[in-house]
Amino acid sequence: MTEFEKKLITSKDVQQRCNSWVESQKDCTYTDETQHKRKSIDDDDSYNTDSEFDSVSECGTKRRRVGVPLKCEVYHLSCEWTGCEFESNHVKRFIDHVAAHVSDLSTRTNEKDITVYVCQWNGCFYESNDPDEITRHVNYHAYHTKLKCIGSNIRARVKLPKCRRDSDWKNVVELPAPLLCRWEECLKRFRNYQLYLYHVAAHVEEGPRGNKVEGGLECKWTGCNSTCPNLYKLRDHVRRHTKEKIVACPDCGATFASNTKFHIHCKRQIPIDVQGFQCSHCNKFYPTEGILRDHMRMHVFNYKCTLCDMSCESPASLAKHVRYRHVSTRCFPCQLCNHAAKSQQDLDSHMTVHTSGPNFSCHFEGCLYKCKGAYTLDRHIERVHGMQVRWYCCHECPIKYRKSYRLTKHLIEAHRLQLPSGHTRFQYTHEEDGCYRLQKVRYEAIEEENDSSIGNLKNQNKKFKIKLNKDSSMPKVEIFEDLGEDEEENVEKEIEEMSGEEVNENESLPVISNILISIDETDAEGNIIRSRVVEAQETMELPPSEGPPLILT
Repeated sequence: MTEFEKKLITSKDVQQRCNSWVESQKDCTYTDETQHKRKSIDDDDSYNTDSEFDSVSECGTKRRRVGVPLKCEVYHLSCEWTGCEFESNHVKRFIDHVAAHVSDLSTRTNEKDITVYVCQWNGCFYESNDPDEITRHVNYHAYHTKLKCIGSNIRARVKLPKCRRDSDWKNVVELPAPLLCRWEECLKRFRNYQLYLYHVAAHVEEGPRGNKVEGGLECKWTGCNSTCPNLYKLRDHVRRHTKEKIVACPDCGATFASNTKFHIHCKRQIPIDVQGFQCSHCNKFYPTEGILRDHMRMHVFNYKCTLCDMSCESPASLAKHVRYRHVSTRCFPCQLCNHAAKSQQDLDSHMTVHTSGPNFSCHFEGCLYKCKGAYTLDRHIERVHGMQVRWYCCHECPIKYRKSYRLTKHLIEAHRLQLPSGHTRFQYTHEEDGCYRLQKVRYEAIEEENDSSIGNLKNQNKKFKIKLNKDSSMPKVEIFEDLGEDEEENVEKEIEEMSGEEVNENESLPVISNILISIDETDAEGNIIRSRVVEAQETMELPPSEGPPLILT
């Protein structure tokens, strides 16, 4: 027994503190009032940390605190409908009350002589002429109020910093998509988001329980073939289909799918002069080491394009690169002209051509500036109201420009710099003096593999597919040509025939690994002035040479 106790002791200092504290409590007697006061002090001290789950006990050791389950949350739900002062602690009762306000909607005639319903929730400007949409919108306010109550409770327990964003927009909610249950083709429609979630949860709870169900639990959502090891993982997975959020910021109204993201959101609101973690690459400040670590990952380009030398920081960036550089298909046609775009964002920007008059106006009081694009409006606010001028400065000479493309042209023509392989422009970083200068350092962590598909490919009129390969040590995005079913069958037959011939002949060809060596010539400042690629073969012998061998590391 003594040996077993010794194994449990992880630190002599901690054990000594615990023993001392226990001895000091033997002669103490507590009345009910004293115990109540001590309990309240313990609760306050235990939550004075940056985590909802960890706390420090009186003897100095760290103990585990279990998060509050959703069913144990205490809600203080307050209806914000104009002229209504209803309050409740019961979610179902509050949802029914807000749903009754649908009949209180006011109407007005907009600029296009269309009668629309106007939401009467405080701070909300939503209006629609579709009765189904306005009903879903009003009911979503009840669900959003519940999420804000959860966020307020978490912030009070964990003592997170207050959000500093504009609170005037906290009740401007995004209208959820049509609520259709697609679990085993249920196809039941809802107008209330909370009731929709209750209905889907009832389907999920029908599965067997256990930490690890034999064979796993299959997601029966239409079009989904995922399998989860247990019911708890299946619940989290189904949130991807229902777009469910579990917490909202009580100050700005932003919704989050996890408590961790809500914690990060609140910690980001710390004033910059207090934030003590600075990125060594872009000089930005962050409030915590974890947020800085997540930011630093965006500076490492892990995902390599197999069609060129371009590398990207995320699979989404790589997919965007392939869409614009290697694929000519335009899947988003305009309904008003012959134009077709490669993405929905490009199509939305194109639609401003068919609108008469400006689409954006400056929100500063007394400013009458109007324009068609959001980017133009941002530059106007930065230049006129922010009194900021973007200067793109050369790192070699004192010259500077207002436009980045002019500095790029200057660097190529005056200083003979070449664009990085696979890139069409230079990258510029915002430095401490307020100027933008050439980014000289680029971090890449690419798993080098022999790829025989890299060559002189004519990809302009071909279609490609994108697939994320998780089998390798580093996640890699694979890009391959989209062949038709007939062509894929022919290719498979040819491969089988070739493999059969090789087996019959009992011949084995030597495999020679080709190596591409990239040689960059730099100047005294470390800038790449010329780059070339040399092809070689892997060998275990050094070529004959009169001098000592040169070993590259």
